[in-house]
Amino acid sequence: MSALLPSPPRASHPLLSRLVRGLTVTGLAAGSLALAAPAAGAASRPDTAARPAAAARGASAADGSVGRLPISFTVRNVNRSKFACASDGKTYTVRGHLVGPTAQLQGSAAAAATLYLHGLNFGEFLWQFTDVPGYDYATDQARAGNTSVIIDRLGYGASDKPAGNAICAGSRADIAHQMVLALKSGNYRVDGQNAPRFARVALAGHSYGGQIAELEAYSFGDIDGLAVVSYTDQGSSALAASSSAYTAKACAAGGQPVAPGGPTGYAPYGNPNGAKAAVLNDATPLVAAAALPKLTLNPCADMLPFNDVAKLNLANIGAIKVPVLEIVGGGDQLFPASAGKRQAALFTGSSAVDLFTVPGAGHAITLQRSHDAFTEGFGSWLASLDGFDQTAPSGGVGTGLGDGGTQQTGLIGAGLVALTAAVAAGAVARRRSHAARAGSAG
Repeated sequence: MSALLPSPPRASHPLLSRLVRGLTVTGLAAGSLALAAPAAGAASRPDTAARPAAAARGASAADGSVGRLPISFTVRNVNRSKFACASDGKTYTVRGHLVGPTAQLQGSAAAAATLYLHGLNFGEFLWQFTDVPGYDYATDQARAGNTSVIIDRLGYGASDKPAGNAICAGSRADIAHQMVLALKSGNYRVDGQNAPRFARVALAGHSYGGQIAELEAYSFGDIDGLAVVSYTDQGSSALAASSSAYTAKACAAGGQPVAPGGPTGYAPYGNPNGAKAAVLNDATPLVAAAALPKLTLNPCADMLPFNDVAKLNLANIGAIKVPVLEIVGGGDQLFPASAGKRQAALFTGSSAVDLFTVPGAGHAITLQRSHDAFTEGFGSWLASLDGFDQTAPSGGVGTGLGDGGTQQTGLIGAGLVALTAAVAAGAVARRRSHAARAGSAG
């Protein structure tokens, strides 16, 4: 049996394993297999280290190299997706920010951007968390040359809030579709300047946002890359099931107002008293203390058909043709990492599928001790997409790649290659490097 190996991506990362139409292509940074597994406890970072990498690379955009622009999308809450469900059809505003290298945001046209959808209980803050230095994912990606579109989904944060029974998974996917088209056409609002048009747009979804992103991808076929983060359509945990049951009970009782005097029909996903153990289990105490009060309510009609959407996804995601990145956390309490490999194998129509397991990471993956490994691995995947490769600004967070290219191994029918020891050691090595840079910076 023989097959032609696809052209290798321009960038690779030791945490990424690639499955392409029966071939496994594993990107290996030079010397990565020679790394030893970390000693017990090495992956933990105390609060006193509160991610000093931020000081080294300058998490603030005050130097002008990173732009953070308020944006808004006018959307219709309609459903033209492949999942049938009712929505109110009204017009609303979705708000967020465009975060990227300043030079890329100032013109009328730009190469590429990624639209990020947060999951249940979260908001835009998942992608730009500034309460504790070093967890600002969108700014980190901007310093690596990547532009992010981060939003509060409809019903959350600064965005409009319909009644909780007026939104559904299908309209969620349709709204994402509308935002993708707006980003490509420039038909959205940026405060203080014209909205740049992006030639290519990738879509990334965290948790329930990942479910929506999959539905959007096979319903509309308008994106140039798909990243599914901390979500699988099968293999979720008993904790996820009990959290869903808790939510179903609250919604059956009518839910609650999203805010005093606001629309009703909202509820938490899972018991709020167990949120830290469920989604922030590998976060430092400082991060957990700052993040927990930000967790919010969710529209009931969003959550109740969760299993039905997952079944539809299982039947349809093989039709997704664009490159796919499946990211799972090694410590995820809701969607265990063991389900990631099975999920990645379901994208049979994709031109390239990458599986990225982040050692030790809990469900809220940007807020865990492994933030650096997640950010760098995601950036490496973005650099592999056609039209997304950007040159990192001086002093930015690189993709962890050398200049000598990548070593690639093609295996036929062998499944995804396990690089557990190298992955864990690489993540620890990066953290030590960041800490050393921060120390030298004072």
